[in-house]
Amino acid sequence: MKPRALPLLGALLLAGCASFEPATPPDYTGPTANVADQAVVISGQRLHIFEMSAVDGRRLSSTSIATVGANQGRGLSIAPVPALTNELPLQPTRVRLQAATQYAAPILAMTNPTCRAQGEVDFTPEAGKAYRVTGRIAADACEAWIEDAATQQAVTAKVSGKGTGG
Repeated sequence: MKPRALPLLGALLLAGCASFEPATPPDYTGPTANVADQAVVISGQRLHIFEMSAVDGRRLSSTSIATVGANQGRGLSIAPVPALTNELPLQPTRVRLQAATQYAAPILAMTNPTCRAQGEVDFTPEAGKAYRVTGRIAADACEAWIEDAATQQAVTAKVSGKGTGG
């Protein structure tokens, strides 16, 4: 069993017990910018997920959580849900990003290479721009960052963790 798979499994199981909040504070009435999660299909059993899971301490619903719910009962196959998006106010924020390997079934995560890196970065969205969470999952590194969707240029620092090692 791969020890790194257990925290991801635990986080996904506990996710159903938590409440989620909108990315934009309830009292905010100004303009916003869109930030999209991203799910990359690696095989019919494995996805790479790059997502924003919190903004200024508010826990967000995310693509990995939605994918777990949508794929219950599918056995050893997985399909991503359409990437979730969040509207952020045009002000400095602190966002929690995550890069993770997501498998169709827990047994696959315990017997195959996994990755999970998460951390917080500062981000100030700009008017009229769209962003997406992207990253890299490889043997040597597991990373996530936010990029400008039009230019594909990074607009935040990276969060990094151990690679899959295999």
